[in-house]
Amino acid sequence: MDLDFRQAVSADSEWLFDTYQRTMRDFVTAAYGWDENLQRAGFAKSVRQGCCQIVTCEGNRCGFVHWDVEPDLVWLRMLCIVPEMQNRSIGSEAIAKVMSLSSSLQKPLYLNVLLCNRVAYDWYRRIGFVEIENDGKVSTLVLAPSAKTNKQD
Repeated sequence: MDLDFRQAVSADSEWLFDTYQRTMRDFVTAAYGWDENLQRAGFAKSVRQGCCQIVTCEGNRCGFVHWDVEPDLVWLRMLCIVPEMQNRSIGSEAIAKVMSLSSSLQKPLYLNVLLCNRVAYDWYRRIGFVEIENDGKVSTLVLAPSAKTNKQD
């Protein structure tokens, strides 16, 4: 699959939130409950930080990846693939981009995943992330130093 990445711009804001909502609403609801205003405000604040790139396939937006480079680590904030485009290795290519960045910067890659999102949790574990913290709702994972970047989703 031929994917392209481009920097998100303000005109993408509604699409970004819609994609987040379509992919994450059920999980957020299960973990914390969904408050539309709180989610919109938190999402808008989050995507203003770090780098948010839209993943496109044949010119169509199919997902986004959002990360932040901090002084001592890289933090994967969000990886959302539109539901109808999932299970096509788009997530694998998107995460490979961030894994490559963390490797080139020689900084560890961290992420949080909702435990009720077992598909995502299990996928991250399969591609080399290890759990370092778990509060019963959210697991914090770090990419193991020997993990490969070319695994399937």
